[in-house]
Amino acid sequence: MSTITQTYTRIDIRNVIEAFQADLLMLAFRTQAMEIKRAKENGKDVLQMALAECLDRIDIQLYDFNGVLVRAHKYTVHRGILRSTERPGDNAWPCLPNGSLECIVTYSDLQKSKKLKESGNLILNWKSPSLSTDYTGMQNVSSRYYTSQNYGLQREAFTIK
Repeated sequence: MSTITQTYTRIDIRNVIEAFQADLLMLAFRTQAMEIKRAKENGKDVLQMALAECLDRIDIQLYDFNGVLVRAHKYTVHRGILRSTERPGDNAWPCLPNGSLECIVTYSDLQKSKKLKESGNLILNWKSPSLSTDYTGMQNVSSRYYTSQNYGLQREAFTIK
């Protein structure tokens, strides 16, 4: 078994990111604002970033056809003693086929992220985000935890007031 630290393994990271990937696929299917193929590519790249230990945060944002932010999920990476895990779900977002579903990544280590980008292991061309990840003015409606051993994601859900 390959180990990243003494407290969690690459398998733990995979288990946690699979919950994120399930959320993203559910949201792409439900909102019709992102192609399923694109959601899978995003999910695969996020897994590579997590395994490279350069992932700090992932935001999924849903915009309506006017470009107004309607919903958001913020996933923050946590290491250490964590709450018990929960199942993916609670993704009852509206169907907005003329809207857009965006996936934004924030890195914890820019050198590792640059090395990963140069390795050719990413499917998509990730650029610095032009979209805001500040949810001031939105309502935080729920929180959920995806964990395995001492690696996890805390998901916070936001909606317009």
